[in-house]
Amino acid sequence: MKNWIYAWVLGLLTFFFGVSCNKEADQAPGFDMLFERDFVIPAGIGVFDTHHFQLKNIPSNWERYLQEVNKTEEEISRVVNGSASLGGVFGDADLSVIDRISVRVYDESNPNDYVEIAYREPAPFDTNNVLPLIPSLADVKRFFKQPRFSVDVVIYLRQTTQEASDVRLSLNMRAVF
Repeated sequence: MKNWIYAWVLGLLTFFFGVSCNKEADQAPGFDMLFERDFVIPAGIGVFDTHHFQLKNIPSNWERYLQEVNKTEEEISRVVNGSASLGGVFGDADLSVIDRISVRVYDESNPNDYVEIAYREPAPFDTNNVLPLIPSLADVKRFFKQPRFSVDVVIYLRQTTQEASDVRLSLNMRAVF
């Protein structure tokens, strides 16, 4: 019984610290920019490789977002990740095979110049269909003020995938005034 209580308290503390992790960006005046992209994690990929899923040519809609809030580019001090997750599109993805994940934004003309905007290391075993990611506080305004940007989802596995999974990367980027 004692172990259960300790585990419950530890889980509760972890939740509160995880939720409050990016409070600075959440409370700063600004606006959210939402991006979702689907891709497939194929069956049969193994644990000895690093798997890169490159989502290229994503429209940033920067000008539209600025017009909606009646701001100029100069009034935006930075763009940070407010929240991110990887989830099964049809509710049947087994994301427990993921050991570590890193989400990196880059310009397609220079894929070596990237910034990590979200990660999870190690990923929990009991993720079921949604794997919440930890947002970084890196300023990525230089990528999002361009008409298009690209994302590299880097996945390290803990076991070989048994079936293909349609997954969706959800990013909630925050432009701060």
